[in-house]
Amino acid sequence: MKGCTWNRAAVMALALLFVVSGFAMSAGHPMLRTSPGPTPTSTSGSFTAIVPSNAPLSASLSVNPNHLSKGQSIEVQTNVNGGTPPYSYSYSGLPGGCPGQNAASYSCTPSAAGNFNVNVEVTDNGGNHTSSNSVGVDVSSSSNGNGGGSGNNSSNPLSSLLSGFGGFLSIVLVFGIVGFVTWILLVVGVWIIAVVLYRRLPKRATDAPPSSAAKCTACGAVLPAGSKFCSECGRSTAPKAS
Repeated sequence: MKGCTWNRAAVMALALLFVVSGFAMSAGHPMLRTSPGPTPTSTSGSFTAIVPSNAPLSASLSVNPNHLSKGQSIEVQTNVNGGTPPYSYSYSGLPGGCPGQNAASYSCTPSAAGNFNVNVEVTDNGGNHTSSNSVGVDVSSSSNGNGGGSGNNSSNPLSSLLSGFGGFLSIVLVFGIVGFVTWILLVVGVWIIAVVLYRRLPKRATDAPPSSAAKCTACGAVLPAGSKFCSECGRSTAPKAS
């Protein structure tokens, strides 16, 4: 009889323990209460359910730097608000060498020069879509600017051709100017030599016209032109009046 009494007491104690435990859980005892997470929840007893956000899905895109030289790295960052995570990302308009990645942020190195308009489309876990703002990215081919690089090479074949043609024209222009100046100096030198030689040539003697010399009628001496008297005999050279 004594053993049966103890067995009944033990069974009643266990039953009372189960009742007290159930009452504590249903009443929301602090030690048995479920801690809410960062996601909005709806609590009923000890069960927690995830409630999707009511905020509309939106995305904001940034690219730093957005003015750079080919060979310099860029940072792509997308900030998403609203919707239901997780999100998927689809980038478009990126420069060559920067393939789009399904990530909110990543870095890449453009391998092509030009002007690009980059944007991203974001899809949340509920199938909602949104497009971000468009960001202009200017990648120059020169490495002697904002970015690094290993040379000043242009990716445009036409630019390379014109650059080489311009160098050829510069050489032709230099040689043309040198040739023209040389030709002018040669002409001037030949002209100076000709003038000097012409001046050094012996001049031809000119025959003086014979002077109208007269003779004295008395002594036959030759009289200078215009003489009125003979220097030998003193006779007048004037003709006698008839």
